[in-house]
Order: sequence, then structure tokens, then C-alpha cells
Amino acid sequence: MADSAKGGEGSADSIFYGRRLHLHDRYDVAGSTTQTIVRFLSTMSTAAIRRTDGSNPGWKVLVVLGLAGIAAAVFLVVFALPYFKLDPDKLSLYRGKEGWIFLHIATGAVALSLGPFVLWHGLKRRRMMLHRRIGAAYMIAVGFSSIAGFYLAIHTNIGWVFGMGLAGLATAWVATTGLAYICIRRRRIEQHKEWMIRSYVVTLAFVNFRILVGVLQAAGVGTNVEQLTAASWFCWAVPLLLAELILQSRKIWRPEFSSK
Repeated sequence: MADSAKGGEGSADSIFYGRRLHLHDRYDVAGSTTQTIVRFLSTMSTAAIRRTDGSNPGWKVLVVLGLAGIAAAVFLVVFALPYFKLDPDKLSLYRGKEGWIFLHIATGAVALSLGPFVLWHGLKRRRMMLHRRIGAAYMIAVGFSSIAGFYLAIHTNIGWVFGMGLAGLATAWVATTGLAYICIRRRRIEQHKEWMIRSYVVTLAFVNFRILVGVLQAAGVGTNVEQLTAASWFCWAVPLLLAELILQSRKIWRPEFSSK
């Protein structure tokens, strides 16, 4: 009887522990399933963020950069090349400063040409080694062109207001490009993207300047000096303001950008 009782207790214990082990296995399965679901949702949310944070730009960005590249090419052919052909009409305002204007235009043309490629590779985050090399060449070109721009602004023959406009352009160019470099050195990727966009907006001042002067001349507004002076400010200040409005407004309408 005692043995049978012990056997009954043993069987009861085995059944009890068996049930515990069975429940433990079920909890393990449930826990692993939960972890799998969490990992899946985390992966999906990361992919969604990548689609909305600008790291995978769409056709609109490609169109904008393409138009900027076309405008840069037209500027180089129509306005920049005549300086290097030693056109006396183009160089009349820079007599004695030909070397500085050549440096300003040549390095500015390099930055103007490289900008769309830097932005496209950076926004796509592909071929990053090529992006870094093109970006370094872009920043060096901006640096040399800005130095020449400061010199030309100080030694201008058009007037001090025109000179201040050019100095403001060079300052904005150095500031936006320099902050883009600082951000990438500190691994602030989103801020780096924004400052590079601002930098290239300032770079496009070469194109905007000629467009504004042409529009003012066609409209017969002001004298030649007044046209050049107005364009020296509007060519970079207004586009930079518009770019800032766009960059900041998306943080209001699309909250995912505000946390970056």
C-alpha cells in the first residue's frame, strides 16, 4: 500500500511537473513569437521612416536637380566661357583684377557643376565613397571661389552697396558649406543634408544673378548700376529665404522631420 501510495505520489508529481514543463514550453513559444512580431514591426517602421525622411528621394527631387543642372550648363556656356575667351566687354569691369575674376568663375563653375551630383548621391545614400570625394571637391571649389568673391567685393568699381551684396553672398556660401561639413563630421546626417541644400541654393546665385539682371534690363527698370546692385542681393538672399521656408515648413506639416 505504501509503495502504491508512493507510486501514486510519483505519478502525480510527474504529471504536475510535466504540466509545468508544458506550460513553460508554451510560454517560450509565445515569447519567441512576440519577439518575432516586434522585430518585424520594428523593421517595417524603420523602412517607413526611411521612405519619409528623404533618404530615398523620388522623381520630384530628380526633376529639380535636373533643372538645376541644365541651368548650370546654360550659365557656363553662355555667361562663363566668354570671360575665358578674354572678351573685352566682359572684362571691362575687372581691369587689373582679371586673375581674381577667373578664379571666382572657374571654381564657382566647378561647384555649380558638382552640386547636383553631390546632392543626389547624398540623398540616395548610395555610392557614398564617390559622394564624399565629389563633396570634398565641391567644398574646396566653394572655398576658393568665396575667397575671390571677397576680394572682388572689396575692390569693386560699381559701388559699396553692390560690394556688400557680393560680400554677403560669399559669407552665406562659406557659412552654409562650412556648417554642412561640421554636421557630417559630427554624424548629424539630416542637418548635413539641409545645410548642403542651403549651400547649393547659394551656389545657384551665379545663375540667379544673370537671370535677374536680364529681367531688369528687359523691363527697363533702373540704371545698369542699380540693376547689378539689386541683383547682387536678391540672387542669393531671396532663394535662401525660400529654401528655409520649405525646409522648416516640412517639419510642421510632417512631424517625422521635427525629431531629427
